[in-house]
Amino acid sequence: MNKKINKWVKVTLVAAACLPLGACSDFLNVDPLTIVFEDNYWKEKNDVDQVVTSCYVRMQSDDFLRRLFIWGESRSDNVRDGYKANFDYSNSAEGKILDEDLLATNVYTDWLCFYDVINRCNLVIEKAPKVAELDPAYLESDMNATIAEVKALRALCYFYLVRTFKDVPFYTYAYVNDEQPTALFVTDGDVIVRTLLDDLKGCYTHALKAWPAVNNEDVSYGRITQDAILSLMADMSLWIGNFEDAASYAGQVITNKYNKFYEKYGLAAMVSVDNKDYYPLFPDFDPQKGFPAGTASQMLFGQGGSIESIFELDFSSSYKTDGTAANEMFSEFFYRGVFQAYSGHDAGPGIFAPAKELWEEIQDNELFLSNTDSRIVSSMWYSDASDPEQAIVTIAKYAYMGFTLPISSTALTAAIWMERSVDDANWIFYRVSDVMLMRAEALIWQISDSEVPTEQDNKLADEAFKLIKAVANRSSRNSISALTKDDFSNKNDWLNLVYDERRRELLFEGKRWFDLVRRSRLEGDTKYLLEKVSSKFEGGQAVSATSRMVNLNGVYWPYSQDELKKNPNIKQNPAYPSAEDNSYESTK
Repeated sequence: MNKKINKWVKVTLVAAACLPLGACSDFLNVDPLTIVFEDNYWKEKNDVDQVVTSCYVRMQSDDFLRRLFIWGESRSDNVRDGYKANFDYSNSAEGKILDEDLLATNVYTDWLCFYDVINRCNLVIEKAPKVAELDPAYLESDMNATIAEVKALRALCYFYLVRTFKDVPFYTYAYVNDEQPTALFVTDGDVIVRTLLDDLKGCYTHALKAWPAVNNEDVSYGRITQDAILSLMADMSLWIGNFEDAASYAGQVITNKYNKFYEKYGLAAMVSVDNKDYYPLFPDFDPQKGFPAGTASQMLFGQGGSIESIFELDFSSSYKTDGTAANEMFSEFFYRGVFQAYSGHDAGPGIFAPAKELWEEIQDNELFLSNTDSRIVSSMWYSDASDPEQAIVTIAKYAYMGFTLPISSTALTAAIWMERSVDDANWIFYRVSDVMLMRAEALIWQISDSEVPTEQDNKLADEAFKLIKAVANRSSRNSISALTKDDFSNKNDWLNLVYDERRRELLFEGKRWFDLVRRSRLEGDTKYLLEKVSSKFEGGQAVSATSRMVNLNGVYWPYSQDELKKNPNIKQNPAYPSAEDNSYESTK
């Protein structure tokens, strides 16, 4: 496993993780870094660096990491209950979410770990200028880069909160003592996103384009860079319907990645569309170029930190000896291997498993068994392709190192998976194919609703299709690559195409639910979301499980019951009960 970034964080993470914690406000219930509130702490650059590092350490914690997946994926059409065959987890917090029995008492309505990171970022923003005045080695350019970095982390945390809860408490100052006001009103989510976007526009050029290499290895994927901020800005702009800005920011990232890819590998290693337009993607399946099935997926999810990566949390299984973090979420959520068996359970499915609809697609000879799309195999492991009702099916992405095909075989069903032996899978926030599809979507939203497309409509559709086709081509030779622009006659067709492609490309990466909510927001109704989510429920379950989602308020989460008790200024989302005595335990 190539875990390059840990060479950088090994010492600083230990120091930052060990910073003492103390009490804080009722509203946030966040333990502040007591020592860093003392005046004699903020004296030199290293003091700032340690608190910045503590932001990443906090993001690596289990409660934070779980919410990245739970909030972004668990309510979507991608997942179902993986335990149901052998264990009854119906009363767990995760089980209730999968059943769409979502209450304010569910442990995953707790947002404190995100506000903990936000508070640390705010503290750095306040203190860094004072340190620059005291430490001549802490240059103004260093300070500006630091502030840009933590402003991006802060914006990322708020963006998760807004996409999950819609309107949330918003503050940009550090909570340093219990005397500060804590009963804050919620701020409109769109106002938060626009405010943070303006903030990032003013500072992103101060961020580093790349972090110094360690032993000639690029470690930039593990910290915020200009490309990471631009990717976040594209995502946020798409969310609020600023499509031109979203396309522009995404385009800058794609260009930057192309230049970096070209410099290191040249055109021969890149995915092309019609052997003319090249994109900064490794082929995942192109035997003619020497790329066997699963090449890109192994680099992205098995090894981690590939050249396609823009920002990801880096993990190591050796945290007990060197202080760095392990990622145990995937072995519990996706797959319990023999080496990861716990609580007396044998190896097998994790809490979450692929939705039946996805699993049944493996049976589609035309699309998958004829070796046309390797993503379905790199994303899902199955024990028996011939019997989907009896087979064990688990989420393979992240949980496995990757897969290989026997030399004599061309069918993807002959894949041999490589098990991951330690809990060190990274979590990817942004990678280049995600950004390419963001740009494609932003272009499509700009197409007019006219029955007769304009010249501008055709131009937008042409580029969007090339981007989508490039992402699909890297894993497929015979499915979407056989399609042409003429197969899509209107804007809705184009939207369906890009959303379907985002689903295929980003399966189980904490993106799907946010994608469905974004489209509901932009279209002003939940018709598309309801159609997709209903597909994972059987019979009459679909109507009852999705009834709350008929209203836009219902696609967001309820506020935590504990938070409502602490802060009378927060009123519950009207789609949820105002009070509930039942409580559910998490599996951890």
